[in-house]
Amino acid sequence: LSRRTAPVLAPCNLHEAVRRARAVIEAGGRSPQIAEEFDPSLPAVLGNADSLVQVLINLLANAADAVSGIEDPRIVVRTRFASGLQLHRAADGQPVRLPIELRVSDNGPGIDPVLRDHIFEPFVTGKKSGQGLGLALVRRLVTDMSGRVTHDRDEAGGWTHFRIHLPLV
Repeated sequence: LSRRTAPVLAPCNLHEAVRRARAVIEAGGRSPQIAEEFDPSLPAVLGNADSLVQVLINLLANAADAVSGIEDPRIVVRTRFASGLQLHRAADGQPVRLPIELRVSDNGPGIDPVLRDHIFEPFVTGKKSGQGLGLALVRRLVTDMSGRVTHDRDEAGGWTHFRIHLPLV
């Protein structure tokens, strides 16, 4: 988390990163089936392939933990075009368009409402054996790629969503 140098950014196939991370999680044998809802027309994103895989491994592992022990566990990874979102980089203040959305969703019980506003901070966890570094690392890696990560809970539908928005090449 304290790294001072940004990763080298290059064109990345988002769907390939999802499949690599999914293979790692499923090889562990503790995850339910992970459904994909991909937009096949998406162009490459500007990112770091290894960082994207690490982000996805963390999010998918958290989703697998969230749905363990529930009836009909489901995890869905979705990609889509989400035009209109723009972020101003802290370093130079230049606006960056973030039209690509990657969403990891699960139908687990969700994050404790007391923790929801702090889950991306280091050492904040709702897990008994967690260290609270996974989501802090996710935020750092996504930010290093000039992206944005958010979390929300759909109480009516029973889904937790983590959304990552990334720039195009």
